[in-house]
Amino acid sequence: MQFFPQDIVCDFIGATLLLPCVSSANVGQLTIDLIIATLKLPCVGQLESTSVLPSAGFDAFDHQPGQVALSLQLFAHLGQQPKPLYILQQRAPAAKGCQLQFAQDLAQWVSGAEFGEVILAASLDATLKQDRQISTQSINFISADTDKAHQCRELGLEQLEAGLMADLAQQRALLPPWTLIEALLQQNIMPLCLVAFASEGNNAPDAVRVADAVNRYLKLVEPQLEPGSQVANGAPAMHVPWLPPMSWQCLFGSAARAVY
Repeated sequence: MQFFPQDIVCDFIGATLLLPCVSSANVGQLTIDLIIATLKLPCVGQLESTSVLPSAGFDAFDHQPGQVALSLQLFAHLGQQPKPLYILQQRAPAAKGCQLQFAQDLAQWVSGAEFGEVILAASLDATLKQDRQISTQSINFISADTDKAHQCRELGLEQLEAGLMADLAQQRALLPPWTLIEALLQQNIMPLCLVAFASEGNNAPDAVRVADAVNRYLKLVEPQLEPGSQVANGAPAMHVPWLPPMSWQCLFGSAARAVY
């Protein structure tokens, strides 16, 4: 795997890397879209991997007209953060039979770049929910780092049950996010994985929930008062003003023309 920078000099040492896991309902990728579009982040380069299917498309974001959308592109948020944040968007899946190799190559690149923290945005099939999770839409987290786990609990996030996590990691070891989590652990990197249970369909609300969780952890966007709404204690509810990218206009295809 090789990184090709564009116009900005990238210093990855000690920085935070946020990236999606291409998994159920593509929630991770939609989450990354929301964050990039809202923060209007510049593309600083692209990764090339022989394990990922090639793709090229029209510009995905309003703030970067004319920017070709490729399989693996890196965006940067370099202002007002304790440390730089880089966000990797993956628009194409790993080629058949190459998922494990892709995870290992990506983990080696992350290790070589010396990122200080890695955060994964992912999703699991909603049919895998346990009984207590059926009526909830909470975001779960996976982390072997006790400090990160404590911070996530303080933010109201729920840890994925150890029994369920062990079962899924064994049954679906060759599927994301488990391939990437395991590959990162082998490089002595303990990632934080934020997970939503999701079904195929309109997954924009799922992406908003995961983006909210990322924002609680990284504090990227200041929440705003939600007009006309209140919570039980009488305080106004807050929401993050996420900006959907222009590419979402065709999320379900172009509008149908009248038949008659």
